[in-house]
Amino acid sequence: MKKSAQLWGTILMSGMLMLTSCKKDDDMQPTQSLYLRLGGNTAISAVIDQFIANVASDTRINAFFADAAADPTRLTKLRNNLINQVGMATGGSEKYTGLDMKTAHKGMGITDGDFGALVEDLTSALDKFKVGTTEKTELLTALAGMKGDIVEGQVALYNRLGANAGISAVIDDFIGKVAADTRINAFFAAAAADQARLMKLRNNLINQVGQASGGPEKYTGLDMKTAHKGMKITDAHFNALVEDLTASLVKYNVQSKAKIELLTALGGMRADIVGQ
Repeated sequence: MKKSAQLWGTILMSGMLMLTSCKKDDDMQPTQSLYLRLGGNTAISAVIDQFIANVASDTRINAFFADAAADPTRLTKLRNNLINQVGMATGGSEKYTGLDMKTAHKGMGITDGDFGALVEDLTSALDKFKVGTTEKTELLTALAGMKGDIVEGQVALYNRLGANAGISAVIDDFIGKVAADTRINAFFAAAAADQARLMKLRNNLINQVGQASGGPEKYTGLDMKTAHKGMKITDAHFNALVEDLTASLVKYNVQSKAKIELLTALGGMRADIVGQ
């Protein structure tokens, strides 16, 4: 399970980082380093800030970066890493250390469509700062050369969750969190006191998530409406359950897009769980 922020943290590797300055083409000095022609750290920072803003508002791909966007500390670190990466690659004094593109994007399930959206967001940022046509073409051509290391095609949610082993680890942690959560643990007290029932509950949850996410597991338990009938679960109880599951997903570094997909699926069950 990959950290979602890795896509932003490595997307502009050295081959593509040929940003041009915000000056007109006829003002550029070909004998200068690209870093100087670009305008140094200030100009690089401006382009990166706009690029990040474009991606953050792009509903086609922003789910990949939701965790970083929600954490100011992580977002600042990501921004600085990108600036340092661009600066170093274009001849500046900045230093960047990060994963190669293939390693960074392994298992993220990035499609051609996702990659195309990212290119559009970068192009928009370059256009805003009037990057010359020649330089922009060089940059985007270099990015296109990395496509093979970034795009994997559609990867099932099951695999992005880490398959059975990854799902099992999350469910085990989730059960532990629920057992310690005084807001909702009374609902599970009977199961927690009976090892056989607890193991059956665990296996049902693993199989349910596995099947729902595209895995080979088969869930044979009750439908959600029947299973929760008469339990009088409220919205507050349901939200507490979601919080506990979210905490487990975060603990195991489930990338933000996969986490959102799983939690969205759970949200779709709310009507069959709450108020029964």
